[in-house]
Amino acid sequence: MSESEQSKSAISRRTIAFAVVQTVFLVGVGALAAWRYQELTKPSLPPVPRNEPLRFTPRYDRPEVVSSEQLQRVLQLLEPRFRGRNPQINHVDHALRFWGVESVFSDPRSLSGIEMRELLLDHRRFAAAWGDEQKPFLVPDTTGDGLKFRTMEGKASASHVDHTLAGLAEVGTPLDFPVITPKGETTLRAGLAQSLDQFSLNQVEYEWSTLAYLHYLPHAKSFRTQEGQEITWDRLADRLMRQRLAQGVCFGNHRLHALALMLQADEEFELLSETGRAKVIAHLQDVTRRLVETQSPEGYWDGGWPGEEVDGPQPEGVSSPMGVQADRLLATGHALEWWAFAPPECLPPAEVIERAGQWLVQGVEELTPSQLSRSYPFLTHVGRALALWRGQFPADVYRP
Repeated sequence: MSESEQSKSAISRRTIAFAVVQTVFLVGVGALAAWRYQELTKPSLPPVPRNEPLRFTPRYDRPEVVSSEQLQRVLQLLEPRFRGRNPQINHVDHALRFWGVESVFSDPRSLSGIEMRELLLDHRRFAAAWGDEQKPFLVPDTTGDGLKFRTMEGKASASHVDHTLAGLAEVGTPLDFPVITPKGETTLRAGLAQSLDQFSLNQVEYEWSTLAYLHYLPHAKSFRTQEGQEITWDRLADRLMRQRLAQGVCFGNHRLHALALMLQADEEFELLSETGRAKVIAHLQDVTRRLVETQSPEGYWDGGWPGEEVDGPQPEGVSSPMGVQADRLLATGHALEWWAFAPPECLPPAEVIERAGQWLVQGVEELTPSQLSRSYPFLTHVGRALALWRGQFPADVYRP
């Protein structure tokens, strides 16, 4: 064979080999795409939740933060005096989470815990309070067995995505608890199923969805959304930690609360990876460092608590429509609340918490009745935080 013929033969062999490799590659890509499509489109079976929600407990009892006498005075001021008027759903679900189902009061103006839960889960009670012309709070899903809570549609609706569901979980409501909608009876399980069906890492708020799942699904290692996203606890934690610290509702404190509870659940269920747990602890330690640095001499914080961030400091002189003092009560109460569930390595020096607790007591006692009523939702976090630092929930310690 001539040199020219040998060269042509070699080129031919290389061409054939390249075509074979290219064909194999394209077949492989096609198979991978087909597998990925099947994975994304196959029916997603949600994890089986536990009927009784996980109960999270406060870790500490420090009378230096709030004395028994101070705590009684604060709790007395914060009774849920909603009887005789259209009770705002935002106030009711905050009050139920604060006081718990077991709560009873001697003041006839105050609703018991059972009455508050009925307002949220029994349309007959809701209609009696708000009238038949008001859109119902409970919205049955006409395409299935789902259950929705009307959200961000005025005073007769919840203020945040899954806020009511998370609050019901926090007070120990089982998933087989009966729910009376305008169209009949279902159970709270339908509400959790609806939340899981609609959950997305791109939704506007996810703090309360995470809380609900921590209570009912701490044993589940992962689940897949309808968009095909695989959700793990590490991924949820990353989502909670990635925003600017003060961004979001209540100056970002609800994300911190969810992370603190995630660490407590992880101690029993090992739902985070070792790396994931280390990242959450480091994040909360950084937050605590910032809070120590920005605490006022009097003991409070405000919306500027994170101090300097990567993209600059918090804007100065900006407060919510509720006013400067309201912002201070909000920021300080929320910080003490999530610290009550955080592990010791995430806590500040004792005097930081003590100053904050004593400032909160004085701040609440100085409010007028009108201010107490107007600011009630975030004041529930103040009262709850103070009770938690005595190692108990409000209903367990209050003596009306």
